[in-house]
Amino acid sequence: MSPNKKALSLFRRLWRAGDSSVLCSKPAVYYIRQRIREGFDEYKNVRNEIILNDLFERCENTIKFLETAAIRKGFEHRVVYVLCEMTYIQNKYKKWPPHYNKRMSLELYNSHAHSYDDYNLTVMMMNDSLKLCLR
Repeated sequence: MSPNKKALSLFRRLWRAGDSSVLCSKPAVYYIRQRIREGFDEYKNVRNEIILNDLFERCENTIKFLETAAIRKGFEHRVVYVLCEMTYIQNKYKKWPPHYNKRMSLELYNSHAHSYDDYNLTVMMMNDSLKLCLR
């Protein structure tokens, strides 16, 4: 199977697994789909076979993770729930940041600017340890 067909197949499987992992609840489905699109857009120009094989393996593991989140309300379901919550908060802050039209001290502004660093680091470490591609 060519890499493009395999990527399309994985995209569709991730899409279905994402829908079922949030139990088809309306706002969460949109957030999961947004994250899936962002992930595929980030790597759409990669042609290196080694990187593609690693990404395909991570996608397979992520599909299994999302399917497990759909079946039982354990750790996996809670992670998916938090990812959806954070997507909602990030979208809200992109539209109307908490420091919009306010004078702030430099310290407070920097605190808001780096507020997602710990979250992103946690997701990155979980992805590395479980070989996933969550966002």
